Amino acid sequence: MKKFAIYILLFIFNMGFSQTIFQDNLNNYTVNTQLSGQGTWTNNSSNGGTGACTGALCVNAKVLTPGFNYLNYGSSTKSLQLLSDTDGCGTLFTPVTSGDVYVGFMINVSSAATNPNDFFRVNNGSFTTTAFRIFIKTVSGNTFSIGISKGAPGNATVYTTNVYSFNQDYLLILKYSNLAGAADDQLNLYVNPVMANGVPTTPDATTNSGTDQSGNLDRLAFRQNTTVATTPTGRAGLVSVARSWTGLIFPTMAATAFSKAHFTLNTKDAKNGILQINALETIEKATLSIYNLEGKLVENKSITLQNTTNEIAIHPIANAGVYLVSISANGGKYSQKVLVN
Repeated sequence: MKKFAIYILLFIFNMGFSQTIFQDNLNNYTVNTQLSGQGTWTNNSSNGGTGACTGALCVNAKVLTPGFNYLNYGSSTKSLQLLSDTDGCGTLFTPVTSGDVYVGFMINVSSAATNPNDFFRVNNGSFTTTAFRIFIKTVSGNTFSIGISKGAPGNATVYTTNVYSFNQDYLLILKYSNLAGAADDQLNLYVNPVMANGVPTTPDATTNSGTDQSGNLDRLAFRQNTTVATTPTGRAGLVSVARSWTGLIFPTMAATAFSKAHFTLNTKDAKNGILQINALETIEKATLSIYNLEGKLVENKSITLQNTTNEIAIHPIANAGVYLVSISANGGKYSQKVLVN
């Protein structure tokens, strides 16, 4: 059956590689209170965090304002405090046992060390087995670079050639590819990518060096429990984990302007350049956008929808697969994942 079916698609995305695995914009949490204990976040190492505080001061990472905003990625009003000598915080997520996993979050760094420890980890089945790490290293008084490494602590750290300014917002997206060998997994870092263009051709840093520690990626942590100032200070937020580039994208705040009943999509003729949209109401000025699973924009046009069945001319979609269709109008936005045969 070629017609869009929401329940079938939900099944496909739960079982397939395109689903959003974990997202948190921190908006529902209490400011100036530690993140641990709010939502699924914890300092407990057995549940994804970094264990009990061991530093001299033992203050906990708190929820702060402001948040972050990044075009076509997400928006938030709150963020997580980054400090050294602070009890770090982490969370579990649905395990990823094979294929690619994408991890995104935003940072605003106010200071960093010249010889840093990692401040962010994605772990494999326990808090002691790390799949990959991120470092922030001061390059000059005003700039820093970002390093990535995979597996055990002895594996090489690769830093970005580009440098970045303190006290500015940056989106970091990591793509980790679980491959067949024991030392061939690939880790790529993308800094401030254009989300609508999909996965960039060239990463800002890449490594496959060292032994892999993967196979059951199931937790992440902002590691801050170093007793000296070797992790960065600043803020982080808009944390997302997914099996695809588009899966990282947060629902927009305006998405609630349209309910599921507003639109029904039929893709039976998409390969011939026709998308059928049944609309609940007339919308004079709307924008239709279609993305493939890599986040590449394959259609973007202004449309008018009548309160009936609308046949919209689009670029023919020759490749069968799952696509993200977005309809926005009057400050509202609604997205559906559809199957094209």
